[in-house]
Amino acid sequence: MEVIQSIIGFIIAIGILVTFHEFGHFYIARLFNVKVLNFNVGFGKNIYTKKFEGDETEYSIGMIPLGGYVKMLESHELDTYISSSSNRRKSSRRIKHSEIYNDNLRHCFDTQSVYKRFLIVAAGPIFNLILAVIFFTMVHFLGISGMKPVFESITPSAKNSPTIIYENMEIYKVNNNETKRWQDVRMELLNSIVDKQEIILYVKDNNNNFYNFKLPVNHQNILKAEGDIINNIGIKIKHPVIPAIIGNVQQNTPAHQANLLPGDKILEINRTKIQSWKELVNVIENNPDKQLEIKINRFDTFKYLTLTPLGKRHSEKLIGFAGISPDSNLLDQYRVTVKYPLINSIYQSINLTYHYSVLTLKMIAKLFLGEANVKNLSGPISIAEFTGKSLSMGFVYFAYILAILSISLGILNLLPIPMLDGGHLLFYTFEILLGKPVPEKIQLIGQQLGIVVLFGIMILAFYNDLLRLL
Repeated sequence: MEVIQSIIGFIIAIGILVTFHEFGHFYIARLFNVKVLNFNVGFGKNIYTKKFEGDETEYSIGMIPLGGYVKMLESHELDTYISSSSNRRKSSRRIKHSEIYNDNLRHCFDTQSVYKRFLIVAAGPIFNLILAVIFFTMVHFLGISGMKPVFESITPSAKNSPTIIYENMEIYKVNNNETKRWQDVRMELLNSIVDKQEIILYVKDNNNNFYNFKLPVNHQNILKAEGDIINNIGIKIKHPVIPAIIGNVQQNTPAHQANLLPGDKILEINRTKIQSWKELVNVIENNPDKQLEIKINRFDTFKYLTLTPLGKRHSEKLIGFAGISPDSNLLDQYRVTVKYPLINSIYQSINLTYHYSVLTLKMIAKLFLGEANVKNLSGPISIAEFTGKSLSMGFVYFAYILAILSISLGILNLLPIPMLDGGHLLFYTFEILLGKPVPEKIQLIGQQLGIVVLFGIMILAFYNDLLRLL
């Protein structure tokens, strides 16, 4: 069930992001009266094709949902296009000198000014950023919940760092930027690490006493570390102390197969008492693919069940997975919902899209310079897992993931690598500066190098995905 959910989430996510990206190219091309021959989402054999009356564009969906393209009319294709067009004139033998030829020539992509071509190509990534703003606006207007950034303790990862005595406090600001959820803290910490800035944490205790202190970090080591930046930097997240009472059981999971039900209270596992949800999780995670005897209290009746947690690879470690979660109502005091009025939501979304875009560019630069861990690069398998989980959590969380993925897609396509939109924009920039197009031979060499670079990135991303699974 989880695999199916991941596949569905991935197809929906990629379908939305790619369609909107290609729509950007399509819309601006149509705006400049460039003829669009194909609007295709996906690759491989088409499973759906549609052509509307009075519209020359063919709309298609391919079998492999990993991309798409918009094919525009080019001048070297005019003879073939006109000969197959329903508008062909029988008396028109010298087609290159005909009125039809000249009329279609001005609708070709390559005959447009370099500025129009630049805008048509740039529209795809720009539309991805616009889509991110739309999704973030939905998230902020509807409200998104998360855990309050309360830490148990802080042990700085940098060598010879002084011990930090603050414990069981909430981080309400990082470097003067407000943090309401742990995701906000991650964002601010990562920004500071990438920019090699000092990190000032502003914290408060349960009595609303406020403190601030500098967190010692080794910027270079943190980026090269694998896993969650919060853990790597030495902050231990405080997990809520809640009873081991099951709130939800996922279908087709070990817990479901063991006949566990919502409301069941876990009393013992292998004759060892369980007094909190954290203890329950620890036992399950530390016993992948091992049979566990569980004693439960169900409606004041004691029962014994057998649970075998499924082994899953997580950060190079095999951990057990049961498919249960606690009663969400028990977490209310630890949760916070971030919500804004519509106008504020739009402002917050534009601001967040900008910061995520800049951070993505900086992280890509760090990866290419060897200053960040390439193992953190994710491929389609990881993306499918993220989208599947967020889809099960509800629309708001799915929209949040879509916004982040849309930014990633837009920024990646703006990289100056031939074969990507950014590579074409680089050539057009040289054309504007030099006053003439870049020679085709140089463009061809660039495209070949671009294929090698992209192929290398894809292999690395797939390799990382497989390592997480094995």
